[in-house]
Amino acid sequence: MKKVRIGVLGCGYMAQTAHLPCLAMNPAAEVTALCSRRREVTAALARRWEIPHVCGSEDELLSLDLDAVYVLTPVQWHLANITAALDAGKRVFTEKPAAMSAESAGKLAAAANVAKKGVSVGYMKRHDANIAELLRRMAEGKWGKLLFARAHAFIGSHWNAAIDEAVPVLRASSPAPEPEGGELDPGPAFLGMPRDAKFYSFENPYYGLLDTGCHSVNLLRLLSGREPEVVSASERGGVKFVEFDFGGATGTLEFCVNFQMRRWDEVTELYFERASVRILTPPPLDMQSSSVIELYDEAGALNRRLTLEDNRQWAFRLQTAAFLEKVRSGDDSAADLDEAKKDIAVIEAISRKLM
Repeated sequence: MKKVRIGVLGCGYMAQTAHLPCLAMNPAAEVTALCSRRREVTAALARRWEIPHVCGSEDELLSLDLDAVYVLTPVQWHLANITAALDAGKRVFTEKPAAMSAESAGKLAAAANVAKKGVSVGYMKRHDANIAELLRRMAEGKWGKLLFARAHAFIGSHWNAAIDEAVPVLRASSPAPEPEGGELDPGPAFLGMPRDAKFYSFENPYYGLLDTGCHSVNLLRLLSGREPEVVSASERGGVKFVEFDFGGATGTLEFCVNFQMRRWDEVTELYFERASVRILTPPPLDMQSSSVIELYDEAGALNRRLTLEDNRQWAFRLQTAAFLEKVRSGDDSAADLDEAKKDIAVIEAISRKLM
């Protein structure tokens, strides 16, 4: 079996704790090159994972004979990095969010269509085996219409499953070189903040909601099969509360990043005419956990409860396998970018309501 040759652009936290381990575990993958602005980290990671090429620039990496490129840089770099990879004729996997704005995501979708190369966005929850089974059951159409959808995402400091204690993360001893002017995605025009280091950090409320909240929005859209309208949004005490209209069904989002607490608390609930669903998703970097899904439905005189138990399949690992298969099959769809554009448009609408 010919392996899929991968180049990795960006060697930060998610590259080290999720994507490089998943690629190393998959026999279909061969990581042949690394590149990041933090040269000492890149060199050390190449030694750790026995990767032959350490590239000094994006152009050098893209000049290599690669089947695909993983773009694992911060979101403000995605527009430039993904565009360059597509221009070089490479298929792309990118961490979420795809871009800083819906407009930028649209530009990437257009570039992918011109290049005729696929781009996959890292919504790993879509690859969770239990969520896939839930979607199969929902498609049977036995539960009646959707009445209510709720996403509760309270992000504690152990969002990473305390993996730092088990897997040392390599960090640079000196700051990375400053970006050149015009390289960073400016984000939505309606945000009046200067495009400085604070803007591209969790000190910017939009950046924090985009970075983490896009998962909640994407999952709600996937499960409801509908495009939400943002009815209202408010924030008190660091907690954002959003009301949606899912085409006649009410939806809500409760969102908070609170690193004073360790607990990861993410629950998604759906209520239908004849069924209810409760999804508990694990910390993203918990490598030995999947979602747990509690189902209740009624059929005639029967009331039934079913639990899809933790199957110990890590969504990141399943996501990696799906991307490698997409590359090997020649699937060059830009559908992920179309979905990402819709997610980001919802985040923008929430942010406007909060202003």
